Amino acid sequence: MAKLFDYLLWRGDLLFSEAPVNVVDALLLSQLSYVDFSGILGEGALKECTLLQAYELFWKKHSKSEFEKNVTFGARSGEAAISEMAKSKRFQNLILRNFVHIFKDEIEEQFAAVEIVLDKKLSYVSFSGTDDTLIGWKEDFNMCFLSPVPAQLDAKSYLESVQEKSGNACIVGGHSKGGNLAMYAALQCKKSCFRQIQKVYNFDGPGFDREFVTTPTYLARKEKIETWIPEKSIVGLLLEHDDAYRVVKSSGTGFLQHDAITWEVLGGDFITLPSLNKRNLRMTEELRTFLNGLSREELQRFCDELYAVLSATKARTVTDLTQDILKNLATLSQSFNEMDPQTKKMLRTLLRIFLLSGTGTAAGKGSKAEK
Repeated sequence: MAKLFDYLLWRGDLLFSEAPVNVVDALLLSQLSYVDFSGILGEGALKECTLLQAYELFWKKHSKSEFEKNVTFGARSGEAAISEMAKSKRFQNLILRNFVHIFKDEIEEQFAAVEIVLDKKLSYVSFSGTDDTLIGWKEDFNMCFLSPVPAQLDAKSYLESVQEKSGNACIVGGHSKGGNLAMYAALQCKKSCFRQIQKVYNFDGPGFDREFVTTPTYLARKEKIETWIPEKSIVGLLLEHDDAYRVVKSSGTGFLQHDAITWEVLGGDFITLPSLNKRNLRMTEELRTFLNGLSREELQRFCDELYAVLSATKARTVTDLTQDILKNLATLSQSFNEMDPQTKKMLRTLLRIFLLSGTGTAAGKGSKAEK
């Protein structure tokens, strides 16, 4: 079946003036914010450039070997997306601008975003999902008990700033944590900014806490949100959602369906399924019930314990964690020994989600997901 990049063979020669933006375009554009354009776009670099120029400058600055070492799907998906999109007439001359990349260890924040100008009156604001750093994943864990997290506040400010500078109508989107940031920014931005938003795409991003999804603002604005999740979604079902979602078919196995490269397309749309996988729904419900039974203080302690387990390996990135997997698994196992059975079970579940949905195995050459 056709997957994400096969779409470019079908519609890659049509400009957006000839064929309007669709949901598959939106997913491709959401992958671009995974690309680290530092030194190419933004502070101390070009204010804007075409996607083709960004691609050429990126590969002058980086080598393929860097990405062969990186195990996270985000970096690999971003690299693959810009490489394929740069070949197509539809995408290569789009303007990229307002690239921002923030990493603050002290407040546990990882944030990146880029504006992609589709025409003189319309932009796509793309928010990045979690990168390779454990701090980036810690911020994801913090969403269980902290609202808003720093990246959500920066997403709101970024969207308002971009819209104010350009005056364009915009589509907002992101994959994984980027989907959550796209939703938060659109739900919390100024009314004048929200009026300019045509649609918000959330591609398998987690939700919010229970209080947030019952606020009047959320309820009034959620109709612009379009959520897509794969059949065996875990990440996209975490926390609370009150927005309707559609289920997309994926060639990936298990947690690796989170990798958007495995999502199956037909023309300018996804191949859909009638429902989610029942086993994944049960697992997610069990985890959600456990988390909902904890106070904010207990949730913080639980998330801190999970991060402490990961930090005990001395790794700073997911790639580091997988470099000496046998040694790190032994360290992880030792860290679980003194925990109560229920906490241990839930931590192991979250750790498994983290390790499998965070790695780029499905995007790698010759992966099981692609056979």
